[in-house]
Amino acid sequence: MKRITTTAAFLCLCTLIIAQNLQLRGRIVSGKEPVEFANVILQTKDSTFISGGVTDQRGRFSMNNLQKGNYQLQISGLGYETRQVSLQDFTSTLDLGTIAIDSAAIALKEVTITAASVINQSDRKLVFPTAHQLKASTDGLTLLQRLQLNRIQVDPIRQTITSSNQGDVQLRINGAKVEIQEILSLRPEDVIRIEYHDEPSLRYGDNAAAVLDYIVRRHQTGGYIGINTNIPISAIWSNNNVTAKINHKNSEWGITYYGGYRSFNNYWRENSETFNFASQPSFTRVEDGIPDKVKMHWDYLTMTYSYQEAEKWFINVALRGGFRGNKQNTQSTLYPINNPDNSVAMKDYTSSDSKSPSLDIYLQRNLKNNQAIILNAVGTYIRTYDDRTYEEKKHSDIVTDIYSATRGKKYSFIGEGIYEKRFTNSKFSTGIRHQQSLTENKYAGTSSAETQMQEAYTTAYVEFGSKVKKFNYSLGLQGSRSWFNQEGEGYQQYSFLPRLRVGYSFSDHASIRYQGDISRGTPALSDLNNVEQLIDSLQIRRGNPGLKMSTVYNNTLNVDYRKGLFSGSLYLLYQYQHKPNMEETIRENDLFIRTIANQRSWQKLNPEIEVKVGPIKNIISLSVATGINYFDSRGHNYHHTYTNWYYRASAMASYKNWSSFFEIQSHRNNFYGETLQYGENYHILGVNYRYKQLTAGVMVLNPFSDNYKVGSENFSSYAPSKNWMYIKESSRMFAISLSWNFSFGRKYESAEKRLHNEDNNAGTLKSGK
Repeated sequence: MKRITTTAAFLCLCTLIIAQNLQLRGRIVSGKEPVEFANVILQTKDSTFISGGVTDQRGRFSMNNLQKGNYQLQISGLGYETRQVSLQDFTSTLDLGTIAIDSAAIALKEVTITAASVINQSDRKLVFPTAHQLKASTDGLTLLQRLQLNRIQVDPIRQTITSSNQGDVQLRINGAKVEIQEILSLRPEDVIRIEYHDEPSLRYGDNAAAVLDYIVRRHQTGGYIGINTNIPISAIWSNNNVTAKINHKNSEWGITYYGGYRSFNNYWRENSETFNFASQPSFTRVEDGIPDKVKMHWDYLTMTYSYQEAEKWFINVALRGGFRGNKQNTQSTLYPINNPDNSVAMKDYTSSDSKSPSLDIYLQRNLKNNQAIILNAVGTYIRTYDDRTYEEKKHSDIVTDIYSATRGKKYSFIGEGIYEKRFTNSKFSTGIRHQQSLTENKYAGTSSAETQMQEAYTTAYVEFGSKVKKFNYSLGLQGSRSWFNQEGEGYQQYSFLPRLRVGYSFSDHASIRYQGDISRGTPALSDLNNVEQLIDSLQIRRGNPGLKMSTVYNNTLNVDYRKGLFSGSLYLLYQYQHKPNMEETIRENDLFIRTIANQRSWQKLNPEIEVKVGPIKNIISLSVATGINYFDSRGHNYHHTYTNWYYRASAMASYKNWSSFFEIQSHRNNFYGETLQYGENYHILGVNYRYKQLTAGVMVLNPFSDNYKVGSENFSSYAPSKNWMYIKESSRMFAISLSWNFSFGRKYESAEKRLHNEDNNAGTLKSGK
């Protein structure tokens, strides 16, 4: 009897597990033709998102790992009427067969427009591109550009993605953190949706301003090739990307190359520096630059192997190599402002190279009942070479001669483990991460020194989020240990850092969210050494091994509204840093020491409003954003405030196989310590034509300007300065862009890789201006 009871219980458990992993599939047609790129969204009766995607070329869709319940299936597409399908008592795998939807009636003066479907979840936004946006894009980067997400800026010439929030933008594909070259290799047709985390959870680390996770179709057998390149017209520069993957049974091999170079012949800088001495009159000197050369290149190669066993195991091994180089020749005339004839000829030559191979081993084990365990280990070696020659010559006499050569080696290991458990309306996540590094630097030349620094950082977190009707919340706690040692000097600190996020959805069109958290600001490794480097005849840059961690208090408020062609958002950030690692200038024996110390406080207040309209008649979409940055920087010997108003705008247009864009951005400046960094003021114009999988276009940077510059200003009471750097070729810079993406017979599903760790901080003290 006991054996029968045990067997029955086991069978019931198996039935329950099977019932919690159901599948839903079907095919969407209009008349007799399949509907490609139709949005298919499964949600509960109270509009809670469960799953979703777009149909393939045959109109098919499939959703896996569903649970039993009552659902609503929503089907929509460009030029088609939206259809709702009710699924009552969904308890077993279901094939809906062929579902017919009607074409929308389009009159000459009345056009039905379907904008991108955006679903707000408690911890992310689910953005479903429309068929029109997919067809008008060439790769994952241009698709993101056309989606015009709040606070996300896309630069197609520099091939960068940035955020208005502080920190870095993490890029992921099916949960795996990737680099920009892999986003450039994505075919837009393979993108089901983009999950936009505009307030990333503890799962993504402390420095994530935003997370963009591309959820793409999973292929099986066959191969894939993607090529992207820019051909310069008016200057010597290029970005190139080549990716190839091939599958056989459970294995996948891949190789990706990403490289670029810049070579400008009209680079120069202008400086104005004032030195307030203790025992002699103040002295102001001006630097007038002479156009010279700047060159840089970067090459990244990644080779991967992955093995997947059904839905249970996923193993991925990646060998990466990064190579960067930079040469900058600066020539100027340096003279006192009150006596221009008493000038010297200045030369400032810098050269740097770095190599950074790494090995990444990843393991994912999917368990029953929506559970997963993820393990990741990464070993990295960074080798750096930095050289600088600074010379001041009066006639034929050398009055200042400085040479520095820095050779650095860094060894690091990163290990991480995460456990996740998903419920119907909630999620539990916990994990631990440890990073250990050893850095050895040798400084030679006018000043010589050797340093050896050891660093360890361990964090563990637990986080729970849930949704109750229109209210959602998330609670998290992170504990950390930070340790640093350099020849017996350093610090060890333990922290317990809470995080809270609450949100409320007023309707399907409007929502509000607040997030508050406490984090730690870790001193930069390059600032922690005990080395001095000469900048010029009057200035020295000095490290500070006595730096301590700072405490950062973050508060953000998001209000979103979206209805029809119109969408708008209000973003408000307030950040307070206690004892931040900020600069200070010290005067010693008529020399001026530039260093970093734990200062009193730093505050930032940033309200921003963004409004989007479109697409209008399925051709034009517009976006405008404006905001204010207010800074309050308090040191032991200074107090500065600064306010900056900024704006950015973009216009996207497409017709048939043609598409174009225009973007403009004003200076968005940053003030920290005593230095004001001027942001870029630029505009970009581009036109593309797509034929099947080949896209050709023309882009131009700053077509209506001839004075591209970036700069900074220092407000030290001892040695204030102002610096501008000019690159003539960055104005009216034209290029032809070519993109070709091709896949053949791919049917193998790639598992979601949810971790990607890397170390790219060399930890060397720079000696230049």
